[in-house]
Amino acid sequence: MISATLLSILGKFTVKEYKDFGEFVKSPFFNKSENVKKLYNYLKKFHPEFSDKKLEKKYVYKKIFSKGAYNDGYMRTVIHNLGKLAEDFLIYLNLTKDELNRGIRLLEELNERKLEKVFLKYYSEIEEYLEETIYHGSDYYFKRYQLQNQMEIYMDWSKFKHKDYKNYTDKTITYVNDELTSYYLTKVLNHFRFILDKANYQQFEYNYEFMDHVLSFLVTRDNHYRNKPKIKLHLYEILLLKENKDEYYKILKEMLINEKITLNHSDRYSLHNVLQSYCVRQGFSDKKNFSSERFKLYKICLEQKLYAATEHLYFDDLMFGNIVISGISSGELDWTEKFIKDYQHELSPENKEMVVNYCQARMCFEKRNFRESRHHLNLIRSIKHIQYKMPVKDLTLMLNYELSDFSQAFYNIDSYRHFLSNNKSSLSDMRFERIGNFLKNYSKILKLKEGKSRIDMKKFEDDMVETNNLLEKKWLLNKIKELRQN
Repeated sequence: MISATLLSILGKFTVKEYKDFGEFVKSPFFNKSENVKKLYNYLKKFHPEFSDKKLEKKYVYKKIFSKGAYNDGYMRTVIHNLGKLAEDFLIYLNLTKDELNRGIRLLEELNERKLEKVFLKYYSEIEEYLEETIYHGSDYYFKRYQLQNQMEIYMDWSKFKHKDYKNYTDKTITYVNDELTSYYLTKVLNHFRFILDKANYQQFEYNYEFMDHVLSFLVTRDNHYRNKPKIKLHLYEILLLKENKDEYYKILKEMLINEKITLNHSDRYSLHNVLQSYCVRQGFSDKKNFSSERFKLYKICLEQKLYAATEHLYFDDLMFGNIVISGISSGELDWTEKFIKDYQHELSPENKEMVVNYCQARMCFEKRNFRESRHHLNLIRSIKHIQYKMPVKDLTLMLNYELSDFSQAFYNIDSYRHFLSNNKSSLSDMRFERIGNFLKNYSKILKLKEGKSRIDMKKFEDDMVETNNLLEKKWLLNKIKELRQN
């Protein structure tokens, strides 16, 4: 078969890109081999799948060269050369789609060739373009740093030609302290925010000491950097994740709603997730109104189309299920059913069946259609995402209880505990405790229903009310109340 690397690259080209790549291959500046051109033309009819048996190397060799015995070494050379051209074409596409990057590369060459007037002309144009840029992300600051760096290089070689270059020195003196520092802060704060958010779900080691110094400076001594939109965003995200204060939540929610221009899609997607994490933590701490607050956030998420990490990816699988759970918890069953119907086609094909069946199972469970709920769970063939395995296990146990499948319930409890033990490193301490509390209280209620336990149910209920960080707490309390009434 023709090189899998080459075919995987070519398979990602759009029809237009494959055609443009042909112009690239046919240009004598980039390629002088007629056989490479022939290979390109032969492969064109198989684009984009490239799965035909006629792509075997010996078959292709015979079709292209048609004479002499098969020469594997020569065939490999032709394939390699076309592959290198494909890589060069990707570099060309990357360079040309970013005008700023292209402009800075041009300034580098103009500096190298000492073309002073042309350099100053393009420098002014690029600087003006940057000044008009509304979104000031890390790339913006890095481009400003690169631009000022080119000015410093220009000044270094041109200083012997001019008596006065004062107009350029002010910005050049400050660019390291401002642009490069702004770039660094946006990057390091964003990474630290990611680490803190991830720590809510899984365990890992991280040295926080240096970042604590950075945060201390920004909060107590800085009056410049923390007012820049991206730095302000990540700073308050980190403060919210570390300190769990409502004041930071309100500031960030205001930014999510009102700063659509200064924050791009990726910023708002991450911000929404941080706000959701806060609502989850507050909800499991038994703070009121955070269930409805979480549902409101999901509505904002759908309005702003923040359900994928980028505008071109599928609907986030975990978010889809969480929206359904939030809608059910808020009593918005009609809205939730419509959501599933309207958005399920945006899920990834690999996980759509699993996610939709789980969500339908939760809907049926809420309506007390327990057998229909179990039917949907049984339709789930595989669960690739570990974060979905636990909700499926939780719902399975609740169905075991409602359908009086006692022996199966005890078996599933034991299986669940082994699963947790084997995957403890993949869960945060809070989440591990949350599930453990659920299994402990579920087991007690199961034994009560089965008639194999005699405990003070009023005290048991009171203890459960006082227990924070308890999964499916509302359902568990309803079950103990039912038992007390019987």
